[in-house]
Amino acid sequence: MKIQYKSPENFQSSEIERHQLQNQKLVAPPLDDKFYAESYELRKAASTMTVSAIEWFRNNVTVLLEGSYSRSHQNDTLSVLSIGSGEGDIDIEIIQSLVPKLSPQWKQLRYVALEPNQIHRDRFLQRLNQESFGQNVEVSVRDEYFEPGRFEREQKYDLVLLTHVLYYFDEPYQAIESALKQTREGGQVVIVHQTATGIPQIQREFMLEVKGNQNEMFTAEDIRNLLDTQSHPHQYHHVDARLDVTECLQGLENGIKIMSFCMECDLRQLQEAKFAKILQAFWRLAEIEDSGKAFINEPIGVFVLPVPSVTVEQRSPEDKDPVIDYWQLAQRFDWAGTFLSQYHHGENSSLRLLDVACGTGRWLEAFRQYIQLDEEIGNIVYDFLDPSESSIAQASDKIHLPLQQGKQYVNTIQSANLERNVYDLLWSMHGFYMIPRQDLAVVLKKSASLLKDTGVGFIALATRKSFYVDFYEQYLQIFKEGKGEGFTSAEDVIESLDECGIEHQVHRIFYEEPIKADDYAALEHYIKHEATVNCFNKDKETEQLSESHEITLEELLSHPEMERYLNSLLRNSVYYFPEEVLLISFNAN
Repeated sequence: MKIQYKSPENFQSSEIERHQLQNQKLVAPPLDDKFYAESYELRKAASTMTVSAIEWFRNNVTVLLEGSYSRSHQNDTLSVLSIGSGEGDIDIEIIQSLVPKLSPQWKQLRYVALEPNQIHRDRFLQRLNQESFGQNVEVSVRDEYFEPGRFEREQKYDLVLLTHVLYYFDEPYQAIESALKQTREGGQVVIVHQTATGIPQIQREFMLEVKGNQNEMFTAEDIRNLLDTQSHPHQYHHVDARLDVTECLQGLENGIKIMSFCMECDLRQLQEAKFAKILQAFWRLAEIEDSGKAFINEPIGVFVLPVPSVTVEQRSPEDKDPVIDYWQLAQRFDWAGTFLSQYHHGENSSLRLLDVACGTGRWLEAFRQYIQLDEEIGNIVYDFLDPSESSIAQASDKIHLPLQQGKQYVNTIQSANLERNVYDLLWSMHGFYMIPRQDLAVVLKKSASLLKDTGVGFIALATRKSFYVDFYEQYLQIFKEGKGEGFTSAEDVIESLDECGIEHQVHRIFYEEPIKADDYAALEHYIKHEATVNCFNKDKETEQLSESHEITLEELLSHPEMERYLNSLLRNSVYYFPEEVLLISFNAN
């Protein structure tokens, strides 16, 4: 059957005529509980957000549980807190995914859901009555708000879930901090939230005009900025979803309810001219398929925030590395938990690890100083790969128990003859900058093929926003008229992983390297060596960055354009060099 649409210009449906007769307002009133519940149900059914979120949890439940379990865990009950559970459709699916995974770590599951909306809570309870999870599962749905600083201070949970609820907190980051405090050491907070694409685009344009405020406008991008500002470690997952707006464009009653929920106010009582503007915005974003159905893309973001078992707050006095790169990488990820997980996966009593582009072993030294591996792990065979023989020799001197000297490959990853399907772990810490972009696909496929079926690989690399990558781009523009190849960035790696169909996760680490403006030696080292030569050594077959040796720091600082660029990083006589590093993990392909 052909679907009939009514464009904003001739929108004269019975629904519009009906609310033309009402006392229409310049600003629409808020949603009451009943209308909110009705609209929520329709909006949820029209979107694939819920289905996509459920699918993500199903695919990642094993990883979430491994991250939440440690051998020091004295409680045999896995505890989960769901903040703002709604009608429980996602929660029930999560419980169903968790139950088969409990053994052998846990004997019981305790699932606490907070839902202050009575209609939602009643529907959740009705759903629970239709389920049978077994004697080892306890689920409670509480009529309770999550008030930061007040909720169950003594009770800690292994997983805390915030699914589409951060819109409703006056201080979202305070809510995130409280959720983290509510989480047991080694546990994780999972945030599911709408991105800025789709309905938020319409909200930004019209919410203030039709609702009178923008109090609940909040997107995944805002969450990411908050976490980056606070330098809180997290992994981010982009999940595709879309909203069926067919009934919205047709002007049907249910469509207007969906639009009302999207705008967080009752559009039935809004002035007609303003309503028409919103409808027109829905038209602009909608994609109409051959079937006649209309959709707006509205992907969601999933954040996973680990609560470290051990928090390293200060650098070790033994840490003599001139920059804080590797210290940040060591303290901002649960390496001990990762190694233990891989050990439990393995069939042998030892692990095997390949260090790609090991350099002189700066990361290995940080790993020794900051990571305490579980005593159960008795042996890790450590293989080195680097085009520089002298670098491998220096890195080998930094081997420490339980690491054991393995094979040495004086070669590039492109050319090295390596064994497939043998490594439990593979990593390259700041080593992919000089791999040509055209080689990335081959290198990434090769790296994935080296892993066992249960193995995991890690690539740490700066993004294009980082000083490491951006400085050399600026240098080429200012001094070389834009000629020359820049460094490969984390975004290049992610794009190539996507093209290769290699599943991956991203853990974002943001920090600033502070250097006093009058510390000339430190500035010269950081700008000339860390940002050009030292961290980004080209292999022997590639042209050297000769200009980085020839140009002086005075020339860099005195050039008007470069001076302007560097001065943008200067605050109170201190340069703060921004570094955003993505720790990208992937599995066997």
